[in-house]
Amino acid sequence: MFNIRVSERSQIILIFCIAFIFRYLFSLFSGIGNFEIPDIVRYMAQSDSILEGSFNLEEKLFITAPLFPYILAFFKFVFGASYISALEIFQITLSSISVVMLMQTAYVIFKDQRIRLLVGIAMSIYPVTLYYVHQFSQESIFQSLFIISIYYYSVFFTKEQIKDLILFSVFFALALLTKSIILLMFPFLMISLLFKFQITRKKIFQICCSISIILLMTAPYGIYNKVVNNTYVIASSGQGGLFLTGHNDDFYTNVVNPPPKDSSEYKRLRNMDFKIFEELESQIANKEHKIKQATYLNAGIEWSLQNPDKFFHLLWVNIRNFLQPGFNIFHHPFNLWLLTFLMSAPVYVLAYIEIIRRLLIAPRDHLAIASIFLGMISVAIIFYHQSRFRAITVEPFYLIYACSCFIYILQTKLKLLKKTEPSSHH
Repeated sequence: MFNIRVSERSQIILIFCIAFIFRYLFSLFSGIGNFEIPDIVRYMAQSDSILEGSFNLEEKLFITAPLFPYILAFFKFVFGASYISALEIFQITLSSISVVMLMQTAYVIFKDQRIRLLVGIAMSIYPVTLYYVHQFSQESIFQSLFIISIYYYSVFFTKEQIKDLILFSVFFALALLTKSIILLMFPFLMISLLFKFQITRKKIFQICCSISIILLMTAPYGIYNKVVNNTYVIASSGQGGLFLTGHNDDFYTNVVNPPPKDSSEYKRLRNMDFKIFEELESQIANKEHKIKQATYLNAGIEWSLQNPDKFFHLLWVNIRNFLQPGFNIFHHPFNLWLLTFLMSAPVYVLAYIEIIRRLLIAPRDHLAIASIFLGMISVAIIFYHQSRFRAITVEPFYLIYACSCFIYILQTKLKLLKKTEPSSHH
C-alpha cells in the first residue's frame, strides 16, 4: 500500500511538471500573447480604477464579476512593472494544479489508474485549454477553480462527507465570482445530489449548507452593488444585456452569414458593436443599472417574438455549435480552426459515446457530467453559444470520458489491455 501511494505521489508530481512545462513553452512559442482576448481592455481599466480607489465595476451591458479585476490589481500593486511575468506564472501554476485535480476526478469517477494517468497526460497537452492558460482574462483562473470545485463535488458523491461539499461550495463560489456563466449549472448540480441519494432531512440540510456558503461568499459584492448601483448581484449582472446580445439582427448576421473578414462591417460585428444598443441609448441614458437590464431584456424578447424564424434558426445554430467540436470556422483563421477541430473531434466523439454508455449503465454515478452539460447547453439555448464558454467548462470533462472510452476500446474491443481491479484507495 505504501509503495502504491509513493507511486501515485510521483505520478502527481510528474503530471504537474508536464502540465507546467507545456503551458510555459506554449506561452513562449505559440505566438499568442497575454493580451489577445479583447476583454483585457476592460480588465486593465478596471484594475487601474481599483488601485485608484474606485471599486465600481459597472459597465454598459453588465456588472463585471469581481475576482479577476481584483487579482489583476493585486499583481500590479505587489509586483509593479513585473506584474506580467508574475501573473503569467501564477496562472500557469494554478492551471497545472487543475490538471492534477482533473486527473484525480477521473479516478474518483472510474477507479481506474490507467484512465487517471491518461487524463493527466491528455489535459497537460490539450491545445484548446493551452490556448487560454497564459492569457490575461477570466477564462484561465475560472477554469482552474471550476475544475477543483468539481473534484470535491465528485468526492462528495462517493464519500458523502460534509467537508467535501463545503470545499466544493467554496471553490464553486470563487469560480462564480470569476465568471458567472456557471450560475445556471448550480441547480442541476444540486438536483443531481437528490437523484444520487435519497431525499432525507440530512441531504436537504447539506444542500442548504452549500447554497448558504455560496450566498455568503458572494454577499459582500452583492451588498456593495446594491448600495452603489441599486442592484444586488450574486457574482455579476447582465442577463438582459447578454440576452439582447444573442437576439438581434446584427448577431444573427454574425452567426449565420458573416461578411468578409477583412471588411469594416465584420470588425464591427466581431466587436459586438450592434446597432440595437445604439438605438436604445436614449432610453437608458442616466438610468439605473436594473432599468438598463430590463430595457435590454425587453428588446431581446421583442425581437424574438417579431422574428420567430430567425429566433428558431439561431436556437438550432447555438445548439449545433455547442455540440460540434472546434472553434467557429466563420470567426477564426482556417489553420486554427482546423487544428482545434482535428484535436477535439476525437475527444468529442469518444466522450459522447462514453457519456451515453455510462449513463445507460449507471446513471447515478455520472450525474456530474450530466449537470455540467445541461448547465452549459442551457446558457447556449437561453443566451447564445460561445466556444470559449464551452472550452473552459465542459470540455475538460469530455476529456475524462474520452480517455475512459479509449481505455474501454483497447481493453474490451481490441483486447490490447488486461482488465484491472479497481484500487481500494483514492
